[in-house]
Amino acid sequence: MSDRGIREYGLDGELARVAGVEVRLVVDGFAAWGLEWVDGPTVDRMRAHVAAVRAGRRGIAPPEHRLDYRRRQSPRAWAARAVAAMRDVSSLRAVAAGAALRRNHPAGRNRRPGALRPEDHALLDLVQRLYEGSADPERADRPEDEPLIRRLLAEGNQSREAMCRILNDADPELGFGADDLRRTESGRPILRLVSEDSSC
Repeated sequence: MSDRGIREYGLDGELARVAGVEVRLVVDGFAAWGLEWVDGPTVDRMRAHVAAVRAGRRGIAPPEHRLDYRRRQSPRAWAARAVAAMRDVSSLRAVAAGAALRRNHPAGRNRRPGALRPEDHALLDLVQRLYEGSADPERADRPEDEPLIRRLLAEGNQSREAMCRILNDADPELGFGADDLRRTESGRPILRLVSEDSSC
C-alpha cells in the first residue's frame, strides 16, 4: 500500500482503538514511518497490535522494516514507577549498586556542582528499565500510591530530575518521609534511598 493509502486508511486511529491510547503515525525520513504514543502498551505489545491490524486488513501498515516504534514517557509514569520501586528492596539494592559503580568510575569523581549525583543517575536508570517493561506504567500499583504520586509530581514540578532528588533526599521534613514511601522487609524505615557509605 502506498504512503498515501496508509494515511488515508487511518492506521493510527485503528491502533488507538486496539491499544487504548492515542497513537500518531508520522513520516520519518524518506522511506520510514514513526509510530508514537505515550505510556500505555510496551513496544513489544504495540508490535503485536500492528501485526494484528495488518493480519485483519492486509496491506494497511508499512512493512516492519519501515516502522519505528517510539513510546514516550510521561512525568506521571515516571513518578508511578519510582514510587513503586521505593517499596521494593531489590530495586533499592539495584540503585545502591548502580550508584556505587558510578561513584567509583573516573567520570563520576569530577561531578560539577549542582549536577546529578551517582544515586540520581542510578535511580533514573532503574525507573527507565521498569518503565520499558511495564504496560500502562502511569497507573499506580496500589491505591495508597496515588496520593504519593500526585505529591511527587507537584513537589518535583513534573521534572524527572527534581523528583529523583526528592526521593533520594527523602526525609520527614521534606514531605516524603519513610512512613510515606519506603520500608525494608523487616519494616525498618529507610530515610534515604542511597547513602554515600551504605548499601541497601
